[in-house]
Amino acid sequence: MKLLSAGAAVFLSAALFALAAGATRAETGLTGAPILNRPVGARSSGMGRAFTAIPGDAESIMYNPAGPAFLPGRRAHASYMNGFGGGTYGVAAASVKAGNLVLTPALLYYNSGKMTLNLTDGTGGDVVAELDTVSMLSAAYKPLPELAVGATVKRTAINLAETASASALHYDFGALYAMRNGFSFGAAALNNGQAVKFEEKSDPAPATLRAGFSYKIVVKPPNLLDRSADISYLDIVFASDWSRVFREKGYYQSGLEMSMKMPYSIFLSVRAGYLFSRPEEGFTFGFGVKNGRWNFGFGFETAKKLDSRHPVSLSYEF
Repeated sequence: MKLLSAGAAVFLSAALFALAAGATRAETGLTGAPILNRPVGARSSGMGRAFTAIPGDAESIMYNPAGPAFLPGRRAHASYMNGFGGGTYGVAAASVKAGNLVLTPALLYYNSGKMTLNLTDGTGGDVVAELDTVSMLSAAYKPLPELAVGATVKRTAINLAETASASALHYDFGALYAMRNGFSFGAAALNNGQAVKFEEKSDPAPATLRAGFSYKIVVKPPNLLDRSADISYLDIVFASDWSRVFREKGYYQSGLEMSMKMPYSIFLSVRAGYLFSRPEEGFTFGFGVKNGRWNFGFGFETAKKLDSRHPVSLSYEF
């Protein structure tokens, strides 16, 4: 019961911390390559994208390149998500562990869908309105059992209407400290590097600062919430983040995840989160099912006027 009380206090503090940002309003359209700030992944999405201080997940390369250092072994990961207006996102990653070093090559893409092109020079027809790809190589290292540092190199390529293209190099770096009492703290600087330039016009990269904490508690007995439930393990993770994109105002996000070990060694996870001060976004939800080496996740991001988004993830542990 003390563990539950402590966890509730931590989550309440995180929620109050996030509510302080209620008046914040982001300024959009001030940087190029927005794909770099569109993380794709069912678990992180379900937790409100409060993922900077979550250790041991391949999705961490989108939030903090130090996170994969806490992976127990090799892992292949793939995610897919619908975007606003019919676009689609996807990411594929493979984390390879060698001692205290974890290398993760990954590919992120965005396809906005088809549009009809009619230019004054006679060029026309149905073309892909925008196709973006980000090739990544991330490295995470643990110099100490509780401390990890990481860095990612990215090559971003953007193609507009199959008539204009641009490419740029970007890099991330971060650190994560996972304490043995369940607390984790993380910070990262993402998307630093070259401006995105089409002919004469260029836009700065969406350089982003992130900082956050998480707290994981193991509930004992695991069926404390329901004595009749056949649950042999239960943990709860609370997380809260602050992030700020270059030339925009900062904002907050918070989330939680509850994971239970059910009969037949099946782990069921339920997730919820909230994106504060977004004009078109708010609550997020999700769940995950793990059986053996396979892990499936589904997320749901609500939207006030635009289409809701549904990230789906699948990973395999080697």
